Amino acid sequence: MVAAEDNAATAGECFTAAVGGIGQHLLQQHSHQAFPQPLPGTKPPAPDTTAAATDRWLLAVSEPGIGRLALQARERLNLLCDAGSHIGTSLSVTRTAEELTEIAVPRFADYAGVDLYDCVLRGHDPTGLDEGLRRVALMGIGENSCLHPVNALIQLLASTPQARGVAAGQPVLEPDLPTNLGWMAQDPERCRKACEHGIHSLVAVPIRARDITLGVVSFYRCTTRETFEEDDLTLAEDLVNRTALCVDNARLYTRERMISTELKQTTESLRDTLDHQRRFTADASHELRTPLAGLRAQLEEARLHPGQTDLTDLLNHTLSDVDRLQAIITDLLSLARTGTTPLTAPEPVDLAELVETEVTHRIGDHHPTRLDLTPDVLANAVPIQIRRMLNNLLDNAQRHATHHVTVEVRRVDDADHIAELSITDDGPGVPPAEHEHIFQPFTRLDSARSRDRGGTGLGLAIARAIAHDHHGTLHVEDARPNGARFTFRLPATTS
Repeated sequence: MVAAEDNAATAGECFTAAVGGIGQHLLQQHSHQAFPQPLPGTKPPAPDTTAAATDRWLLAVSEPGIGRLALQARERLNLLCDAGSHIGTSLSVTRTAEELTEIAVPRFADYAGVDLYDCVLRGHDPTGLDEGLRRVALMGIGENSCLHPVNALIQLLASTPQARGVAAGQPVLEPDLPTNLGWMAQDPERCRKACEHGIHSLVAVPIRARDITLGVVSFYRCTTRETFEEDDLTLAEDLVNRTALCVDNARLYTRERMISTELKQTTESLRDTLDHQRRFTADASHELRTPLAGLRAQLEEARLHPGQTDLTDLLNHTLSDVDRLQAIITDLLSLARTGTTPLTAPEPVDLAELVETEVTHRIGDHHPTRLDLTPDVLANAVPIQIRRMLNNLLDNAQRHATHHVTVEVRRVDDADHIAELSITDDGPGVPPAEHEHIFQPFTRLDSARSRDRGGTGLGLAIARAIAHDHHGTLHVEDARPNGARFTFRLPATTS
């Protein structure tokens, strides 16, 4: 195109020079006519100094089309200059694509769409057309163009101009879209409406950087302007190439930022885990050391004063401390296995039957347990773990209840298929600020509820871990008029 314009300019200069000679001759003729020579023997007339400036004129003649080409070249140069200063102002892939469409419309195209691979938006290298392209930017002179909207996932057919451009790595020109069967095959109804809207020509340019195809840009023109020509391919490719480098820089920045964020989150998670393990180890050591210290003190006192020692009382206290040690160790092992050992095959469990059977077999409860059970509430669960969680919650409720404990089973919502098991006591309750804290191992509260009578401090932690293993939740809330209500919810099943 540049060579053609140079040749045209040279021809224009030659033609202008020739016409210039003709112009000089015409001016001389005009001069003789305006100022005739005096007759022999007469005085030449004085020149008319009052002639208006408008009587003097200049004739400029040039080759047809040269001015239009010069104007077009200037417009294209200005467009590229503006693209260089307005595209890539941020390290956002999406914003960079939007800047391209804002520059191209309406100065170069009536509509412009940018489609990128999803993995490019996440900072990764693309894997191929099979992944599909995501429309990230669309700009047009009007609405209801029927082109794919922003966020649409496009699976390009191999026959489309965009797919052919991506495969060849070269821009593709389609000057007559309504007759292009490959383009129409992508989405016949959408393409038909686009043609009815006036869209008639297309330039598809692949977005390539570092020999990697990141996506494709589609430029469209309507009936309001001429169709794309071969000369437009170079300009379209220059615009997209400038954008491709900016998109790739933004993609690499996105990847590095995601890696940095993941590393930061991993580091924080490891730090939190390490802190949790340290606290857990310190709490476990304290819980184990307390009964051991009491046991040692009793045995040393018996050795120092054997005559004053009641053997039966000593043995009873010793066995009590040993039982507590054994219970703590058992709970520690159970808590360690929960969440790390794969869940055994679940089976449909009737929660009402399980609760009724387990409550009936309990021995040594200080307060009566009331049952409010809805039959045929089924859930896929591991029965032995549900029993363990139920007994932990019942033990906790019995320790803090004043008069009675209530166990309820019901289906929360038939539409949501949620089963609910709740245990309520009428004790002092749990302060709202401690509703989450009490599920931590070895938690001790400052309220009256902290007077743990026989608990290991691990029962609620184990109960919540079992709930999570069953894809459920366990939380505590205030009961009315007083007390605490522990609610376990998990997905229900019909068979």
